[in-house]
Amino acid sequence: MKELQDKEQILMAYYTQYYTAATTEDVAALDERLSQGIGKDRYEEAMNELKEEGLINGLALVKEEEGEGPPLPMATNEGMLYINNTLNLQSDAVEDHQLDYLDNNLKTSGLELTLEPVKTYIEETVRQQKEM
Repeated sequence: MKELQDKEQILMAYYTQYYTAATTEDVAALDERLSQGIGKDRYEEAMNELKEEGLINGLALVKEEEGEGPPLPMATNEGMLYINNTLNLQSDAVEDHQLDYLDNNLKTSGLELTLEPVKTYIEETVRQQKEM
């Protein structure tokens, strides 16, 4: 199995959250959950790399934009495309089923999620979406 880098796994969590119609509070809650579960320093290092690469918006920017239209997602358009490319997901797939595609691809791709908080969050979110 190919192990994904920390930053790729974290980006995947925010990619997953994008398809849940998350509020700014939801984004902040995931940020806190991942920071605590992964470890503040390790999480911040990965987030800084993602911000520098333009793959993610920082929480400060998300909060700054709050109230000015729909909530700003953490993953940028480039970040969403990065995950689509990494997992060979069709970016034009129907949004309602994007998490199904993500789930199926993770099961068949040989990619391993090693950050337990990310793995748990993605599994919970996919399960909740299937129940809706």
